[in-house]
This record gives sequence, C-alpha cells and structure tokens, in this order.
Amino acid sequence: MNPLTNLIKGDSITFECNIAENIANWKIRCEIYNGKLSIKKATANSGGSDSQIQITDAVNGKFIINIDKNETANADLNTKIEIEVETVDGKKYTIYQNTIVFIPDRIGWETP
Repeated sequence: MNPLTNLIKGDSITFECNIAENIANWKIRCEIYNGKLSIKKATANSGGSDSQIQITDAVNGKFIINIDKNETANADLNTKIEIEVETVDGKKYTIYQNTIVFIPDRIGWETP
C-alpha cells in the first residue's frame, strides 16, 4: 500500500472514508501517531464527538475524520495512521493502517 502523501504539516485534514458496510451504531476510532505524537479521534458513541468522526451515510459505510491544523503542526514527516471499527455485536476490525508522509509548511505567517 502506498503511503498517503502531499499532506502539509499545520493544515487541517479531512479524510473521507467508505467501507461499503452498514455502519449504523458502530464505533469508529482513528489514531495518527509516531514516537512523540498521538492524535486520537472517535465517534460520539466511542468517547469522541461528531466533530471528530462524523458518520455521513451509515447505510453505505461513509464517514469523515477531521484533523485540526494545530494537531498536524507537530507531526513528524513520517507518521502512521490506523482506523478501527467496532460492530454493534462487539467485533473489532482494523480497516486501515498506513504511513502518512507530511510535507513541511512554507507559509508560517498570517500577514505579509
């Protein structure tokens, strides 16, 4: 699997996910991590909130993971991501695991 590339440190990131399963009432968790960083996101029914992981179409397995710009600012250039789901009957599956290759941001100023 090729790493996720062209993501800029310090930018907000939205991952649009589709697992083609009915995920109604499933718990979804995501972690972006490396040795010093751990960004944890979850659905509201798993200790997170709809602003972290938003189910957009449960019947068709579509959801969005939102990562804030302040969280990506501290990411190493090579960082890992893992997404896990938990079904209504308690079965857990890792549905995605990969490397994110961040690019350093160039513009660190807000006014010229």
